[in-house]
Amino acid sequence: MPQNYGSEYTGSKLTSYGLKFHNWPGAGEQAAEHFGLSHAVIVPANARRILIGGQLGIRDDGSIPTDPVEEADIAFEHVERALKAAGVGDNAWEYVYKINTYEVAIEGLQNGVKKAAQKYLKQTRPAWTGVNVASLVMPGLHLEIEVEAYLPN
Repeated sequence: MPQNYGSEYTGSKLTSYGLKFHNWPGAGEQAAEHFGLSHAVIVPANARRILIGGQLGIRDDGSIPTDPVEEADIAFEHVERALKAAGVGDNAWEYVYKINTYEVAIEGLQNGVKKAAQKYLKQTRPAWTGVNVASLVMPGLHLEIEVEAYLPN
């Protein structure tokens, strides 16, 4: 009898470019579905990659929101701006296959991250690592996001 090593998620636009998204069986598949992520992503050797450095939830005027939901939304928006500046174009989040978030634990931040992820990621299910940290580069910030994305030709 063949062993079940898990499932492949095929709902991402990136599968048409040869990227493969995998989840281990049982609790891994359940967590992937619940959180909208993938546990493993295979990127083809010839893929053009974009690395987006840490993006913060700072307003355009330089102020920092006190609402963690707003801070998360702004940070995700800044990732999108960086992706577009790198040449991804419209629907930039469809090309993201890896996310790292650095989070200062405060009430409401996880909810803000979840809302922003649902808004921006839609059907994209990248590999995602979340790390709790004591502080970020500026006092009052609670979230920093870095991503890796595929750059289509």
